[in-house]
Amino acid sequence: MIVVFGAGAVGLTLGARLARAGEPVLFAARRPEVAARIAAEGVCVDHPESGESFRVRARAVCGIEAAAGQIGGDPVLVCVRRQDAEAALAELARAAPGAVVATLMNDVDNEELAARHFARVIGGVVRQTCTRSGPNATRALAPGRLVVGAFTAAAAGDAAALAERLHRAGYDVGLSAAILEDKWLKLCVNLMSAPNALVRRDDHAIRAFVEGKARLLEEARAALGAEGIRASSCDGRDRSLDEEIAFQRASLARGTSARRLPVYNQVWQALTRDGRSLEGEAYHQRILALAARHGLAAPVNRRALAGLERAARERLGPESLGAEELLGNP
Repeated sequence: MIVVFGAGAVGLTLGARLARAGEPVLFAARRPEVAARIAAEGVCVDHPESGESFRVRARAVCGIEAAAGQIGGDPVLVCVRRQDAEAALAELARAAPGAVVATLMNDVDNEELAARHFARVIGGVVRQTCTRSGPNATRALAPGRLVVGAFTAAAAGDAAALAERLHRAGYDVGLSAAILEDKWLKLCVNLMSAPNALVRRDDHAIRAFVEGKARLLEEARAALGAEGIRASSCDGRDRSLDEEIAFQRASLARGTSARRLPVYNQVWQALTRDGRSLEGEAYHQRILALAARHGLAAPVNRRALAGLERAARERLGPESLGAEELLGNP
């Protein structure tokens, strides 16, 4: 039984895809009303690119303690928000201290947090934008790209087995021998979440938007290089930082810089709620800390962080700032 801890956009999408592939799945939701809806109606996933929509029946309980009796040798997929990770992992450790844990969350420290409690820890990268459209429904870009890899040596076999199960569920899956390199690469890509969410839609088709995003990545590349941190793809199927920078700069000419489908990142979704749970702040803080340690300037990351802090303080909604206002004049 695969237990999915967290029934947000990513957890619902992953769990539904696994269940559709025939895997036994149990959702451990954090709110009782969500668990009740999943148990009564199943989970619905829409893929707006293709027009495909499917619904799967699934079991659900409220809280990880209620799922403890179902946790055995199969992995628990932890899909909570990064700001909730430490508390959620401690809760899981109390309920099932011998669990195999796969941390399918953003940022680069969740695996280390999990390893404080568990011997078998799998790190994961989710490269699929998902938007929760209801308590038990999501929209997601398909087919989706996942990378998993053992963070602790004891989890090597677990990581390979999970990769195969995710592949059978229809994902493009990479099995990484150095999962933190993939995690750092994804963190750099996530630096673009702030402009993608905060900048007004019309400004997504101007130079300040694409140039600002490219400069966010260039500053990150310099900071990681100075620290000696590798940010790379385990199998070359994800763009390198150099390739991503070039890709962003070329997007204006290609006409792909503006969002075409109603699928939004975590920052955008948080801005539509209370505007306070903007996990994107942590990504810029990491880059700024590394840059400061080596005497490097990172002005665009500093502006993006300031924009996120303002959005949280003033309860701004998504797409509420101009590109130059957030990222500066290129």
